[in-house]
Formats: sequence, structure tokens, C-alpha cells
Amino acid sequence: MRLKTSRHSWTARRFERSTTRPIPDSPATQMDNSGKSALGDVNVLDLSTNIAGAYCSKLFADLGAAVIMVEHSDGHPLRHVGPFPNNEPHLDKSGMFMYLCANKRSIVAEPYNDDHAQKTLELVSQVDLVIQDEVMDAPGSMAYDWEILETLNHMLVMTSITHFGQTGPYRDWQSDEIVDYAMGGYMYFGGHRDREPLMLTNNQAQLNAGAQAAIASLAAIWRARRDGRGQHVDVSTVEAMLSAHAWTSTSWTHEGVIMRRSEPDSIPCKDGYVWLMSMRWDPTLFVLIERPDLMDDPRFADRQSWFENRDELLQLVGRWCAQHTKDYIFHAAQELRLALTPVNNTADLLKSDQLKARDWFQEIEHLDAGTFTLPGFPYLLSETPASIRSSAPRLGQHDGAEFIGTRERGHRSVRHALEPDKYAGRELPLTGIRVLEITANWAGPLAGRFLADLGAEVIKIEPPDRPMTRGARYPGGDPFKRHYNRAAYFNKMNRNKYGITLDLNQDEGKRLFMELIADSDVLIENNSPRVMRNFGLEYEMLNQANPDLVMLSISGFGQTGPERDYIAYGANIEASCGLADATGYPDDDRPYKTSLFYADPVTAMHGAVAILAALHNREQRGGGQFIDMSLHENGITFFPEAFMEHTVTGNLAKRRGNRHPRYAPQGCYPSIGDDAWMVLTVRDDDEWVRLALAIGRDDLAESEKYATTEKRCAHHDEIDEAISEWTSQYDHNEASQLLQDAGVAAGPVLANWELVSNHHFYERGFYIPVSHSEMGVFPYPGMPWIFSQTPGAIRMAAPNFGEHNGLIFDDFLKVSDRKMSKLYEKRVIADSPPDDLPGPIRLPR
Repeated sequence: MRLKTSRHSWTARRFERSTTRPIPDSPATQMDNSGKSALGDVNVLDLSTNIAGAYCSKLFADLGAAVIMVEHSDGHPLRHVGPFPNNEPHLDKSGMFMYLCANKRSIVAEPYNDDHAQKTLELVSQVDLVIQDEVMDAPGSMAYDWEILETLNHMLVMTSITHFGQTGPYRDWQSDEIVDYAMGGYMYFGGHRDREPLMLTNNQAQLNAGAQAAIASLAAIWRARRDGRGQHVDVSTVEAMLSAHAWTSTSWTHEGVIMRRSEPDSIPCKDGYVWLMSMRWDPTLFVLIERPDLMDDPRFADRQSWFENRDELLQLVGRWCAQHTKDYIFHAAQELRLALTPVNNTADLLKSDQLKARDWFQEIEHLDAGTFTLPGFPYLLSETPASIRSSAPRLGQHDGAEFIGTRERGHRSVRHALEPDKYAGRELPLTGIRVLEITANWAGPLAGRFLADLGAEVIKIEPPDRPMTRGARYPGGDPFKRHYNRAAYFNKMNRNKYGITLDLNQDEGKRLFMELIADSDVLIENNSPRVMRNFGLEYEMLNQANPDLVMLSISGFGQTGPERDYIAYGANIEASCGLADATGYPDDDRPYKTSLFYADPVTAMHGAVAILAALHNREQRGGGQFIDMSLHENGITFFPEAFMEHTVTGNLAKRRGNRHPRYAPQGCYPSIGDDAWMVLTVRDDDEWVRLALAIGRDDLAESEKYATTEKRCAHHDEIDEAISEWTSQYDHNEASQLLQDAGVAAGPVLANWELVSNHHFYERGFYIPVSHSEMGVFPYPGMPWIFSQTPGAIRMAAPNFGEHNGLIFDDFLKVSDRKMSKLYEKRVIADSPPDDLPGPIRLPR
């Protein structure tokens, strides 16, 4: 979302600037965040004007970093977007600004003022990180040039967050949230099959980019502290969205399947909707719906038939749900270990016993705006928890502020690599960090993959008798004999990792695991809280073996609270966290989801941030810590606009489809081709005139009826008709280019087959061919960050089942040949699953 307050008509209202005394939250001229916080010795200068930059610096600030925002005299654009108490616009009372800018300081600096520019450059010399959001050498850009800034501070990291990145054919395209989301791959399969594609609400592309920028920035700072050399990091919002997919691109590259929209699958109940994880075969469901006679029904006898008769299954469940409330259904289902969750709104969330028990919501008191409830943090670090230390600043409240404290180089010696000669000369930011991973599905593996892509040595541990998430999407749709080595989903999530098998139910397996723990930095697991307890491998025990261990545990609802043992998947969380309730068409009462497990990548990104922050803290103070993460809470953190709307104004968010509350027109429009679409947005009156002229409707440009945003909102339907009449004459790429040439933010809604053939993504090296020993060569999504000094690479394909047992147990742990034979005999370790392993699911083509 590109916000420029000086150019949009909706910012022309008169805003009052506060003249009362400063908020007594901290000294106004010195910034020292030393104390018990993970990033207390990190200084950040935020020059950005968009949500992505604000979210990136928020993640730093909440973890203790000293953050100074540089604002223009009319204030950061977020100060203008609301929501506002009593719906009265005020620079210091915006709900979104209060959420995204707590713990930060504000100074005013105009880009054309030489004195202000000099002050900004002086601050650059004091910081670890500069965040900016412009293409550096684009016409009219006010971005500081990296080559200049690095001469002022050789350890500086500068992270640039732009729509399409600093390079490539689309580099200078106009864009905004809807364009980034449409070209980021999610929109094409979102919504109803008989309608236009639907975007997910609440600035998802911007939030994804902000989280990815935080990961990359932390990794670059880690490297700078080690070798004394900073670098530039290029983050593209569109590529951040492309990195948040599970099997979107691989469905096409491996099976030739185009992912399309379907019917909304939320189930009506007495007081709303619930959502069932119906892809999971579990006949216990028939006990819940009081139909035990169906437990032996051949339509639902195994995983494949269950999946093929899913529509009929949902109808049966729907009849039972119609008789009960969503709260009753939720708890009754969880007693049977069934992933059936309510579709919550913000009012439901604020009443949640689970969130109250975890003391998750944050109360903030602002002298101008009053007291409000904010979403909590996406992670709970046991030793250095995130916190709100000060409310969002008034504009220019900290003019004259400077950073204090010094940044020191030096890290402890890195761990000896498993294969020291294999990648010599290609040291990456996290080289020397060893990570153990006991994960399945998506959130845990993706968090581990982010670290692996950044150079960490990641060892994935699977149980010998149950391959982890190796059951879908095969080349040509044919699993072949060793299907567990050919699953595209697994191979996409687990590149750059070593793979071993180990039975943690057996004592020998536990002993080997503890040997690995003693020589590792990080453990990632994403199981139900009861799993590690049942293994006897809780953090307290692991910490005794390795006091420096950082352990990340991801679960559906967190490690504490009355619902801690409830199960959930990312798709359930879209329902429970409020996103689904706020997403949909204005004329359709049903909630809509993304059709993927969206909470998983959100949690994975935050998990990587938390691990890197904990490692940073360990380097400064020593000692590891435990990180508790909940999919449910992470989903809510990506729901800020609707959440703040409710807490600030008392109103529940309305479903607005693809329209925007402050821009008009904005929408998704048909183009030539089978189910082909494009999107556009008009952010001010000048852009409206350019759009009208571009589509050959001079009459619209000249009509007073459409002269302002407010008037265009009132006549949105008729404007949509005129736009659709024009777009339907063109290919969506051609229509987008014509509008871009006219200065209008527009883009194609890209299907999965278009993503992997798009020239911009290939020119930037985003899709990378990977050779796998049992799958051959296929393109996979690369990294959402480009480092100037330590570029990432796919160094090795995902491991086959048990592929590195010999390397880890024999070469590294020095297990004798005799002992290895006994371990194989008892299936403590294995190189292949058991013969009676259930067959793969064949998903619809």
C-alpha cells in the first residue's frame, strides 16, 4: 500500500496538531533501550512511508530496538488513515498509527531542507539499520543512495521495501495493495468460482513484506556484527506474497493443475459459521455429528474416498451444526480431537477465554487518544519478551533525538560444519548456526527453511514410521513407488536441509537426539503441546543439556491456557482469528478464506524473526530461551485494521470485497481469456482523470459527478461497468501495461501457471531450477530478499527420506557400525518407511 499524504484527495481535510505537553514516555532527545530486551542494542532509522516499513520497524521496536521515525511535516501517511475516535480525524489519534508505531520516536525532516537532510545523515552514522521504501534511482525518487550511506557507516544495513524490487521490468510500475496481492498469486484462487477473484482484507501484501524485511534485516545485522560489513537488502512486496504459498506454483509445474476458485466452505450454525479441516481423514467426526452408522460407510472408508466425497461430508456436518452454536461446536469437536473452529469476529476475540488466560491483548494509554486495546505480539520469548514501553509518538515529539550506545563487533566461534568443503567461499549470514527441526505441515518447516536459505545448517528429524508431510503433489500426478521422496510440497518446504530419521519414543532415539541438542543452537517444533511432553523432551530438560539453546514451539493456540491442547491447522486459523469474517463480497453474507493455510506462513515469518532476535540476545548476554508461538495469535496480528476499527470506534469491519475505503474506483475487472482478470486502483483525483482518458471515456473525466473520491464511491457500480467494458477488450497483461503507461496503478491477476512464466520474476532470479535425485529438475520459488554481499542460494534439494542418516549418525556423532546395525534393526532410524505405509492422496486435477 503506497501512501502519499500530499497527493490523495482524502487527506485534504483539516487535521489538528496537538499543542499539549509531550507524552512522558521517555527522554525526548536520547534513545537508550538497554535493559532486558532482545534487541536493546540495535538502532533503527525508519524513513519509510508505507505499512510494510512501519511493520518491519514495529517488530524491531517491540523487541527492544531504538527506532526513530523520520516524518514529513504533514505526518506519516498512517496518521491520516484512522480509524479515529468518534470518527474525528486527528494526526495523533489514528488507530493504525497507534498499533504500528508504539515504542517509536518521531522527528520531522523535510527532504528538500538541507539542514534536515544533514541531520538525517548524522543519524545514519549511529544506526544498525535504515528502512526505506523507494526505488533508489527512479525518476523523482527521494531515496538516499546506498553507495553514499555506506561510506558514512560501514556496518550499516539498509533495507529497501518496494512493490516490485529495485530491478526488473516492473521496477517503476505504479502499485498498491490490491496490485501486489493480485500479482502475488493468492487472489486468483480466492473467492467464488462464479465471480471475480477476491482479495484477502487488511493489507496482507504489505504485512508480509514487512515481516520478510525484518527477517532479512536481522540476518544482515547478525552478519555485520560478525565481520564488520553491512549491506543493502532488496525486498519486493510481490515476492514476499509469492513466498507465502504452499503448493500454488508446484501444482502447475509438477502436475499441470491450475488452482481455481471454488465454493465457500464455511458451515452455517445457529449463531454464525464454523470451519472444518475436512482434508483430514478422521471417522471420529461421525461421533460428533451423532451419526456412528457412517463410520463404516464405504464413501468415507479411507483417506482417498473421504476426500473424493468431501462435498457430501460437509452437507452431513452442516445438518448437525445448524442445531448448535459455534462455541458449543468448537469445544465438543476438540474433545474428540477434531479441527473444527468458529468463524470469529473481533468481538468474539475480545471475549476469548484462551486469549484472556494468556494475557495476550495489550492495553495502551495515549494522552490524546485515550485507552485502547491492541493485538498482542506474535511470539512470547521467555527471557526477553516483546513489550509496549511507550505509546505512539506525537508528530515531531522527539525532534533533536539522537541514539546512544555503541555497537560492538564479534560473535562466539561458529560451529564446525557437517560438510565444511561443500560450499566453501559462499558464506551466508547464518553460516555457523545449527538448527534441529521436528516439524510437519507448513509453519515449522517454512520457519526452518528461512533459516536454511540464510545459511543455517538445518537438520530435519522425521519419525521412521511416519514420513512428515510427504503425501501430495507429484510430477505428472504419478506418485511412483517411492512417493514419499517425490512430493512437491515437501520438497519445496525443505530445501537446503539435511534429513534424518529418529524414533523419539525409544530410549536410544532420545539419547541420540540429546547428543544433537548439545551441539545445536536452535530447535524448532510445531506439534501439539502434548507431543514434546509425551516424549519427555520439554524445554526445561533440553536447556539443562544446552543452556544456550533457543527453542521455538509452534502450536494452534499456544503452550498455556484452557485451549492449549486444542488442535488446529492454518486454514482453521483464518476462521478463528477474524480474517475470514472480514473477507467477502459486500452482497454475500458468507465469510471467505484464501483456500490455503494462510496462518502457517504468517507464523513461519514471525518464528524466524523471534529466533534471530533470541540468537542476537544470546550473543549479547548469553543464554538461550523458549519461544511460545500460537497460530491463532499470529493470525490476529495480521488483522490490525479491522481489529483497531472495532476497538477504537466499536464498529465491526464490513466486508467490502475488492473495494477500498479511501480510494475509488478500485476493483477486479474481466479481460480477454478464460477466467482472466486484472485489477486497478485510483488513489486521487489526478489518477482518476488519467484512468478515464486511458479507457477512452473523456466524458467521465469531465463530469462533476465523479470529480471527488466521495462522489466516485457513491457511483462505484456505474464506474465499474465502464471499466469492465474497456478491460474486456484486452488481455490482462496488455490492459495493465496500457494503464501503467497512463500512470495508473494496475496489474494482472496472475494464475499459478503465469507466476512461473512471468518475465519480471525470472529476470530477478526469483524462480530457481532445482535438481532432485528422484524428481528431476523443476523451478521453485526462491528467496523474498536480495542481499548485496551475501546473496542466498538453493544449495541443495530437499532430502530423501533418511538421506543423511549416515552423515549425521556415523560421521558426525561417531556411532559405531555395530551400533548402527542395531539402530536400524530396531527401527530407531530407517532409510525407508514401513511397507504398510498408507498410500498418497490423489488431489483433484
